[in-house]
Amino acid sequence: MERLIALGAVGALGIAGEDTRAVAGDVAREVSDVVSRDVTWLVDNADAYVALLAACRTARESVWISQLAFDADCVAYLPDDAAASSDESSEMRLADVLLDAMTERAVEVRVLLNASLLLDTATPLREHFARAGASAERLRIRGVSRFPQLLHAKIVIVDSELAFLVGSPFANGYWDDSHHQPIDLRRPERELGGRPLHDLSVQLRGAAVAQLAVLFTEWWNGADDIAPDDHEDLAFSPALEPARDTGLRIVTSAPRPRWPHHPRERTEILKALLEGIRGARTLLYIEHQYLSSVPVITALAAALESQPALEVLVVLNQNPDVTAYRGWQNRRLAEHGLFDHPRVGLFSLWTAARAGSPESPLRVNQLFVHSKVVIADDRWAMVGSANLDGVSLHSYGEDFSGRPGQRVFRDVRNFDVAAILDGTGPQTTGTRASILELRTALWREHLDCPDLDAAAIPADGWLAHWRRVAESNGAVLRERRLDVGEQRLLVLPYSRQNRPAAQLAEAGVHFARKEGVLCFDPSWVEVHLSPNWFRNMFA
Repeated sequence: MERLIALGAVGALGIAGEDTRAVAGDVAREVSDVVSRDVTWLVDNADAYVALLAACRTARESVWISQLAFDADCVAYLPDDAAASSDESSEMRLADVLLDAMTERAVEVRVLLNASLLLDTATPLREHFARAGASAERLRIRGVSRFPQLLHAKIVIVDSELAFLVGSPFANGYWDDSHHQPIDLRRPERELGGRPLHDLSVQLRGAAVAQLAVLFTEWWNGADDIAPDDHEDLAFSPALEPARDTGLRIVTSAPRPRWPHHPRERTEILKALLEGIRGARTLLYIEHQYLSSVPVITALAAALESQPALEVLVVLNQNPDVTAYRGWQNRRLAEHGLFDHPRVGLFSLWTAARAGSPESPLRVNQLFVHSKVVIADDRWAMVGSANLDGVSLHSYGEDFSGRPGQRVFRDVRNFDVAAILDGTGPQTTGTRASILELRTALWREHLDCPDLDAAAIPADGWLAHWRRVAESNGAVLRERRLDVGEQRLLVLPYSRQNRPAAQLAEAGVHFARKEGVLCFDPSWVEVHLSPNWFRNMFA
């Protein structure tokens, strides 16, 4: 923060000519290094919970939380190595950690939750803390009810010094670690059919924390589900706008406003995303829960046409939790020629393990992708809560093909947030290092290659490399090449088929009943009508 202020002060001090450029250059280089240090990637929720719980357990003054959902029984399981080196329990409830912070250190806790017809955990969370004896002076829980729009942004701010853009809701079905076992009893079937889950969170320091605090204040003061004894709004003070060449900024999406200080149209995420796609020259890497946004897919097709050296790698879910998305994204990818484009690779993630004996069947499961990552040339990246769909970016109505859906959901837009790392400026080497660090961490996990050098581009390009890995992984499953106790993460080609068995069959993988077990094998109803999603929303 001090360096950002110093950068803005250069002109105010009246320094001119070469001295101005020298001072500004020195400050910019230092800011770039600060940005690199202030960004910590947390791949998968086990590691994210370790950092998040540590911050909450050492909070001195405040913990502010914005979440889609917060179940009072949400358990954080420490990774095996962290549990082994700690005297603490290997599992703890986030609600208990917050309660301890309030009672032992008088920490102020504010929780802002979605509280609409589609999903409301605010009421049960209030009841849980009331039963636990939480002080009304220390705890405030508010809800945002903007049906059919959702408060989808997942933010935690600790002591106004440290912030997290959290990948997942605080719900047990979203927990997983980097092993992604096909079956894990710590992962109930309720949310995602028990599938292992990949996600990404990011820990931030510096100017971005102030930006997020302003955003939280806007949404907190505009909440409409408020307890009768909650009359205290937060003081609004605009945050320092970070200079563009610092390499890190916060962007948002939000519905049309119902309160002051909120711009009339907030679609910053889409504008920044299209800018990032247009700037790509050699590599666009995308891993996302959904890909149905018409402007985004159109921009991808345009980038491929204008940049003959550009490769696009996309990791998607075979069976999204909201099943309409599968049809939407498949149709639009086909309409824009991205399924068959020679410089586009569409992939999915799977996991397989063999337990018991050599004759035991393989256990195979889809890996559910919940992360929201876009990386361009290791010089630009976006990470946050926004999906690549209409409701996170601009208008849910554009996801629908029929006129009724387009009209009913026109301008329906969630509350979302994202961090942009922009390393395209001349003094952003630290930012570019952070982006490469992110891609390296993700690809080492996905490609099951712990020593992958993501900076060393293969002679025939990254797309050819991913295709070779996918073909090799298909052979592993076809030939049942897993030893007893062995577990593998597997990248496979993305399939347009509806059911997991048919998706694997496209890769030449066929299991007799005694040879393999599909841990997630949805019925026709589950594939087409999202019953689990509706149950979770209204249960």
